[in-house]
Amino acid sequence: MKAKFLKSLLLLLPVLAFISCNTDDNYYYYYPDPNVSLGMIANASPDSGDLFFYADANSINSTALNYPNAAGYYNFYLGDRTFSIQDASGNELATVDKTLEAGTFFSVFAVNTFANIELVVYDDVLEYPSTADKSMVRFINLSPDAPAIGVNLQDNELASGIEFKQATDFIEIDSGTHTLTFTNPSGEVLYTYADVNFTPKSIYTIYTKGYVTPPDGSNDSFSTRRIRNWN
Repeated sequence: MKAKFLKSLLLLLPVLAFISCNTDDNYYYYYPDPNVSLGMIANASPDSGDLFFYADANSINSTALNYPNAAGYYNFYLGDRTFSIQDASGNELATVDKTLEAGTFFSVFAVNTFANIELVVYDDVLEYPSTADKSMVRFINLSPDAPAIGVNLQDNELASGIEFKQATDFIEIDSGTHTLTFTNPSGEVLYTYADVNFTPKSIYTIYTKGYVTPPDGSNDSFSTRRIRNWN
């Protein structure tokens, strides 16, 4: 069933104060307002430096969002919107269009290498786990040079064949502390995310970042970043 959310901060449209979510275990409570859509912004583009996100002509983040950080959720007017990113000098780097519907959640990611930077929008379908001892998690492959990846929780396969920029649905798992491994199509382990705690009834996004083979001058090796979407 759809998640039920508690009170948020005062709404100031079209782009509002930070009211929910953050990377890993910092969290806030919120609820979907029937007159707005709620969106998160994230910088998953290696070597991108300071990024500023916009919805049409409206600034979303007054403070630069550095790789690999995320912020939100923010509230947005409904309808057809154009999201864009600018560098610190005000140069527009990429745009993406999104039709926002009432009470929905979404995430706008800056992805790919800085030379090929682009924006991708993901719908965040936030639903409670089926029981109180479960959590929800989705995976997104945002490593520019990674092959299609698989994800295993201990010895159980959670997902396979996740291509660059592709996201899984939110998957229900047992709450508690787990080890996740990320593999290439041959089963070779690219990264081990050990001792990850999943809080009961919480919802997460884990995305891959960095390079399987870092370019000259970079030490940004393939790894992961976790965002808590709710609770």
